[in-house]
Amino acid sequence: MSSSETDEPQECPLCRDDAPIELPAYETWLQCDLCEEWYHGICVGISASECECIDKYHCRKCAETHGPSSYKGPALRRSGRGHAEVDYNKLNEGQPATFNQYLLRLESGEFAEDEFEHLSDGSTVTADWIRSRDTNDPFIVDSATGLGMEMPDPSVTVKDVAAAIGKDTAVSVMDVLTQDELSGWTMGTWADYFHSTNRRRVLNVISMEVSDTDFGAKIRRPRVVDELDLVEKYWPEAKRKPNKFPRVKTYCLMSVQNAYTDFHVDFSATWVYYHVLSGEKVFYLVPPTPSNMRKYEAWSKSPEQAVTFFAETVKHCFEVRLVAGHTLFIPAGWIHAVFTPVDTIVIGGNFMTMQSLNAHIGTYKLEARTKVPVRYRFPFFIKLCRYMTELLAKRWAKLTARDKAKWTLDELEGAFVLGSFLESKLIGDDCDPDIAKAVGDKASLRKYAHNLLELVGVELASRMVPAEWLNR
Repeated sequence: MSSSETDEPQECPLCRDDAPIELPAYETWLQCDLCEEWYHGICVGISASECECIDKYHCRKCAETHGPSSYKGPALRRSGRGHAEVDYNKLNEGQPATFNQYLLRLESGEFAEDEFEHLSDGSTVTADWIRSRDTNDPFIVDSATGLGMEMPDPSVTVKDVAAAIGKDTAVSVMDVLTQDELSGWTMGTWADYFHSTNRRRVLNVISMEVSDTDFGAKIRRPRVVDELDLVEKYWPEAKRKPNKFPRVKTYCLMSVQNAYTDFHVDFSATWVYYHVLSGEKVFYLVPPTPSNMRKYEAWSKSPEQAVTFFAETVKHCFEVRLVAGHTLFIPAGWIHAVFTPVDTIVIGGNFMTMQSLNAHIGTYKLEARTKVPVRYRFPFFIKLCRYMTELLAKRWAKLTARDKAKWTLDELEGAFVLGSFLESKLIGDDCDPDIAKAVGDKASLRKYAHNLLELVGVELASRMVPAEWLNR
């Protein structure tokens, strides 16, 4: 029977033994116009929308002698079959689902080689060094020496982490196959799974914030992060109360072999520090150019996001491999995916910087446009903007010309965008109730925003002609 003549899920010649052919991603088929063999679109790396553009499809074997497929015509290569619904409750109970559709793309993809700066140690990584860099590229520190950070012993296990945090502590677990969160897990059950020799599914923990735990007490993030972090610099000490303060500074990421996190931008384009305690990681990094960000937004909104490999839509995607002891710094806005070749434990965290504030605010707006759930955004972002605006307006009114000259152009632009952003949010008395609650006294904050714009605007005008400002 032909692959296109049955409503039952079928394998194609390229399917792996454990391919989850019941998933919607496997309902798109293509038939080679030469040998007439049928293939799943996902197995040959072609999305449903791309199928719409194919005139004549040539499988890899036939393409060797007859040339590649042609994409001029409107021919549709898709079976009309239905697909079986996935019972995720059965998946939660342990039904086999270990296949990772992204492995095919990672194994066959052509990625740009790591061309980023590698430092032998962290002795030169200071706030001034980062502020004066002429690039926004990631960098890797091969040895933690000089970074001024303290980390748990590399021999620490997930069971050790569970004992320190509390075995009954709830933890968010990601199903790598579906990229969805699973509920009902505790650190105790996660440790049992991680140390099991019979993992029927590939799961991942990437959002366990530990700064207020006994385990977190043993960790000190890189000194430069504390020096740059806007939360540390501008959030009032007296108002750092539990559940009313951004807790994003220290995460313990625990990933089993073949775990994968699809392409994303960290919330509000925060910077990331990422120290591999044990194991290995492979990063796939895409520069945050305007073109790439437009493509990323379109991909994020696409109904075919699950079957479209984002790296194939951009010109450059860099592959960076990390081993135990390496620390990676990812600047604001970089789009990235992460693969885990072996069981791995990582300590990392997020932070905002003044030089990247323009990107932080821009990504906050992007998250709103793409309807990213609030729980996946930077916590208390508007409130942080409020505290920053107040303090910056007060401090700038007292700065000397020499002090103002120390600010980089990126930092000045960030402060100006901050004032503009808050001022736009406060126009009129009908602003969003949640924003109104976060900003408090609107009249007072509107005054601070206005003063900040005037003060920073004068300094900007003294450094650049209007055309330069508009072009940036």
